[in-house]
Amino acid sequence: MIGDRIMICYVCGKEATHRCPRCAKPYCDEHGGELCAACQDPASAIPSGTVFRGSLLALLVASVLALWLLIEPPGLPGGEAGEEAVLPLPTITPAALTSPTPTPSATPTATPTATPSPTPSPTPEATPSPTLTPTPEPPPFIEYEVQSGDTLSSIAQAFGTTVDELVRINGLASQEVIISVGQKLLVPNP
Repeated sequence: MIGDRIMICYVCGKEATHRCPRCAKPYCDEHGGELCAACQDPASAIPSGTVFRGSLLALLVASVLALWLLIEPPGLPGGEAGEEAVLPLPTITPAALTSPTPTPSATPTATPTATPSPTPSPTPEATPSPTLTPTPEPPPFIEYEVQSGDTLSSIAQAFGTTVDELVRINGLASQEVIISVGQKLLVPNP
């Protein structure tokens, strides 16, 4: 009984003692426990036909999309769909492997003039000794220009290093940073 109104069981018409917390129907002790008999019926747990059909349709669409991606995978940028994707490897020119050497500049030098010497003194013949020039140390890094289709992973693999090392050398924020075509990156000298 709620207030002064008497509740009637929705099944038998007797005085109701409970109200279903799920559907708010009034019911007596014979037609329910914690929930009314209708809410306890296993058929009420089945989703409606609309929800069921919608779920089946979504599953069908997802299956067709998955099959299409298996049969016709999308191509990489610059390639056609269905083509075998081949990533371009960076080309290393000999000039990129060596450090630039300074070119000698023309500097004026004094030309000796012959002056007569009063008495030539005998001088022993001196043999020139070879001078050793140290081989310049190759630079630890070379500059690489990002090509179309390059990723940090493909660049690291081509130069025998790791993505973490490339991120550290170039001061990048993280491995997820986006690189662009034409961008210059420092890579370890192979």
